[in-house]
Amino acid sequence: MAMNWKSCLTFVVSFLLFKVSHFAEFATTVPSETQLAIQGQNTVLDCSFPVDKQWDRTCCQIEWKLDKEVVHSFYYGQDHLNDQSSRYVNRTSLYHSDIEKGNASLRLEHTTVGDEGNYICTVHTEMGPKRKSVYLKLAAFYSEPRLKFSTSACGVELLLTTKGYPRPSVQWLTVSGEDVTNDTVTHLSQDAQGLYTVSSTVTLQGAVNKTLMFVLKNKDLGQEIRRNITLLSGNCVEVSPGVCQEIWWLVITILAVMLKYCSCI
Repeated sequence: MAMNWKSCLTFVVSFLLFKVSHFAEFATTVPSETQLAIQGQNTVLDCSFPVDKQWDRTCCQIEWKLDKEVVHSFYYGQDHLNDQSSRYVNRTSLYHSDIEKGNASLRLEHTTVGDEGNYICTVHTEMGPKRKSVYLKLAAFYSEPRLKFSTSACGVELLLTTKGYPRPSVQWLTVSGEDVTNDTVTHLSQDAQGLYTVSSTVTLQGAVNKTLMFVLKNKDLGQEIRRNITLLSGNCVEVSPGVCQEIWWLVITILAVMLKYCSCI
């Protein structure tokens, strides 16, 4: 009888150790680095978990959240989207055929700046829930700068505007490389989509024969826009009796547009 109790005790201890060990091994896995998505394109937030031969699809629950917003829910072997946040409707999906392989990744379509944030992937099996978070960062290429050119009796004003995301760095340089950004005025504003509109103004007075370089950098996408703008003042023409106005010529030179990032998800 004593041997039976010992055998039973040994079995119970072994079973508990197995369950504890197995539970400790179960964990969701997500990329450690920030994920980058381009405005308007599709992206995938990776999340995986271990499975074994005894894994039961109907006992697996997968939930994605952005803070407290429900992004996508899956349980009892199918999607359940009644509690899904309205702004994610028809924009999310899981890889159903790969869930049994431990794939809990989320596909997010038509990304917007509003999708940026900390996403939590929770996988719940018979061994309990495990969750990990991954940060999604959005970016949008800055558009070709538009130039507005106006003159007065005192000089000339240049206004360059462009739109993108996130907040860029803007510089104005002379041909010799001198930074004259402090002599210019740059305003940034965000539209309803969260994109930045950059408006940068430089004012030059008197007779001018000068070339300036406008430089905008979007570091997240490795985008750099450079534009050379040459201003030449010509002869004075009479616009009314006794009043002369300078004639200006404007030359815009496209030096380079470098797009180092490409995504075809």
